[in-house]
Amino acid sequence: MPGIDSRIVEHEIKMYPDVKPVRQRLRPIHPKKVAAIKEEVEKLLHVGFIYPVPLTDWVSNIVPVMKKKGTIRVCVNYRDVNKACPKDNYPTPFIGQIIDECARCKIFSFMNEFSGYNQINIRQ
Repeated sequence: MPGIDSRIVEHEIKMYPDVKPVRQRLRPIHPKKVAAIKEEVEKLLHVGFIYPVPLTDWVSNIVPVMKKKGTIRVCVNYRDVNKACPKDNYPTPFIGQIIDECARCKIFSFMNEFSGYNQINIRQ
């Protein structure tokens, strides 16, 4: 994945020591949404934002969410992973707080997620 060099920074997901991995059962998806989901996943694969993993202990379902414009946003159900992780002492601030902090700044930049500039690798 493009982004920040892992020698500079790497994120680690801490989990409780006694937690067993969870493989969610496959949820049925409405046939009308399958094509849109497949298109979105292929787009993310093509740009290198996601990549296939041959075998993993944790499996989470894709959750299609309808947007106002009628398109579909592909989300992932990470509830089981979230339950297995302790709360972060330094959570990511809400975007509203970030905008408020930048109110009197001369320059503000919106990063494009597909460019990968804001991507930090996760330690495996």
